Amino acid sequence: MSLPALVALLFTLTALLSALNARFLRLPPTIGVLLGGLMLATVVAALGALGVAQAAGVRGLLRAVPFDRLVMEGLLSFLLFASAVQTDVRALLRERGVIAGLAVVTTLVTMLTLGGGLYLLTGWLGQPLTLAQALLFGAIVAPTDPVAVMPLLERAGVPERLRALVAGESLFNDGVGVAAFTVLSAAAVGGAGGAGSLDVARLGTLLAREMLGGIALGALLGLLTARLTGLARDQATAVLLSLALVTGGYALGEVFGVSAPVTVAAGGVTLILLLRASRAQRQEAGHLSLQEARDTARIRSFWEVLDQVLNAVLFALLALEALVVNLRPELLGVGVAVAVLSVAARGLGVWLPLTLYQAQARRAGPGARRQASARRLNLRPFAPYTRRLMTWAGLRGGVALALAFSLPAGDLRDRLLFLTYVVVLFSLLGQGLSVPLLARRVVAADAGARPPA
Repeated sequence: MSLPALVALLFTLTALLSALNARFLRLPPTIGVLLGGLMLATVVAALGALGVAQAAGVRGLLRAVPFDRLVMEGLLSFLLFASAVQTDVRALLRERGVIAGLAVVTTLVTMLTLGGGLYLLTGWLGQPLTLAQALLFGAIVAPTDPVAVMPLLERAGVPERLRALVAGESLFNDGVGVAAFTVLSAAAVGGAGGAGSLDVARLGTLLAREMLGGIALGALLGLLTARLTGLARDQATAVLLSLALVTGGYALGEVFGVSAPVTVAAGGVTLILLLRASRAQRQEAGHLSLQEARDTARIRSFWEVLDQVLNAVLFALLALEALVVNLRPELLGVGVAVAVLSVAARGLGVWLPLTLYQAQARRAGPGARRQASARRLNLRPFAPYTRRLMTWAGLRGGVALALAFSLPAGDLRDRLLFLTYVVVLFSLLGQGLSVPLLARRVVAADAGARPPA
């Protein structure tokens, strides 16, 4: 099948699944499309078991789709930029310290806890993985995916500060996960695989280079794009410049050896921050025309719509990829245990930086100088439910599956891919469907705890 026909088929199927969800399931769009796609995959698998030739053709078609490259080199940059555009940048900057801690510390703690747990569990069950291989799995599933959870949190009325923490962490923890994956995959797949093959110094150096370099490059590209957008001041050119920032930023990130996802996210944050600042200045000076204000709103609307469309396509494809994952029934119990462990590992990863931040906020104490420093660093206590909701809202999605698909073909890839798929489905269907209930409860509790105005 030709590429245009394949793209047409994928978009048509996604549209039908989205329409059926809106009419019958009435679930959040991405989760509804995912569930519908899984039902379709089950039907195709059943037909294949009955010997229907067309079902085998569907499997062959999906095997020809480079899922890892499609996500990591295509969809991811657009989705990250769209998330940055829709994020309250001022709230994100106010929480920059704790977001940096969450993106780095939470991801690494989750990776180490989950990898160590998998190492012990598989050894106990007589299906051992080396430490490097178990930690590689931890790096695959440690980054979170804001695609499905952010609309749910907004609908539930979750406070702005908590939404900024979830969105900000998810924008930047992909870079941490990919850096750890790069180092650990060399150790795990290379054959040495033991604890001695883990180059911690290299991991730290790579992590610093990818994160700091990506932020610096993204900020520079965002500044340049904002200047060009200010000179153009028309909708079409602004949209084209933002598209150039996404595609060009990702390509330049790979050329310079820094995290391409972090480059795109930092570029989006910088661009939106500068455009909003420029708009505010022009509005105060009385130079902001009604047409300029409308164009700015339309640019945001363009990325919101594109975000929803690409999310739906990604989740439809993610569901259909179940047909090409080699089933490993002997690992099903391990997969369920690891899915539960992934939540506990994230809980520990969230608890550590938030607790340290909270302790620092308490130490601010009385005194004008300390209070001024606390205000500058935004040292404010978190709501009681912050840790709980951030733990449960840490969904895994397409990035985790793309990293697992990118491993070299072989038994290790089959095992880690199957375990990753179990964790992703547990996360999206189990946690994703229950996040709104938890969010509404904590919001109601928070409202009840506040004194009346």
